[in-house]
Amino acid sequence: GEIQPGRNGAVLTLADGTQLVMDSLKNGLVAAQNGSRAVLRNGQLSYDPTGAATGNIVYNSISTPKGRQFELTLPDGTKVWLNAASSIRYPTAFAGNERKVEVNGEVYLEVAKDASKPFRLSVPGRAEIDVLGTSFNVSAYENDRVLNATLLEGSVKVNGMKIMPGQQALVVDKVPEVSKADINKAVAWKNGLFCFKEDEMKDVLEQIARWYDVEIRVEG
Repeated sequence: GEIQPGRNGAVLTLADGTQLVMDSLKNGLVAAQNGSRAVLRNGQLSYDPTGAATGNIVYNSISTPKGRQFELTLPDGTKVWLNAASSIRYPTAFAGNERKVEVNGEVYLEVAKDASKPFRLSVPGRAEIDVLGTSFNVSAYENDRVLNATLLEGSVKVNGMKIMPGQQALVVDKVPEVSKADINKAVAWKNGLFCFKEDEMKDVLEQIARWYDVEIRVEG
C-alpha cells in the first residue's frame, strides 16, 4: 500500500481498561469519571473538572501509534502534545499536594501554573522532572540512550538539576548534563516540521520511520 504521512489520532485507555480510538470518535463526551469529564473537541481531548474527586484516584492513559500525534488538556489546564509512538498516564483529577504524570516517547507540555501543587513528570527509571509552571519538551523514546529535556520558558529541575530557558538537559543513566539548546529543532515536530541539523543518519531514519509508520533497514 501507499505510505501515508502522520496525522492526528491516539488510543485512550480508561481506568477500567476500556480502549477508545480517538481517530474515529465524534465531538462530545467521551467518558465521565472520578472528578472530571473527558470531552473531544475537533480532534483534541480535554478533561473538564466536575468537582472534587472522591475516594480512589483513577488513571487514564493516551498513547499514539507510529504515524499519529495528539493534543490533550489535563484536568488542571496543562496542555500536552504527544509525538508519534508516545504515551502519557495521568489521573482524571489532581488530588493531594502534587500533580504527577508519567510519559514515554516525546511530549511537549505547557504546564498550568499552580504554586500550591507542583507538577512532576516521570519517565520511569530514567528521569524525574520537577516543573515550576513552564513550557518544555521531553524526548525519551525507549530506544534512545539519551533522554533530552529542553526548556522554552519557566523553570524545571531534571533529576535534581535546574535548567534555564534555552537550555537542555541530556540524561544518560539518570545523570543530567546541561548545555545550550536549539529550541527550534527541539519543537520542530510540534509545528509539523522535521529538523535534522547535525543529526546522525540513524536518528534521522528513526524519526522518519515513526512519522510514516514504516520500517527502515540500513545495510552497510
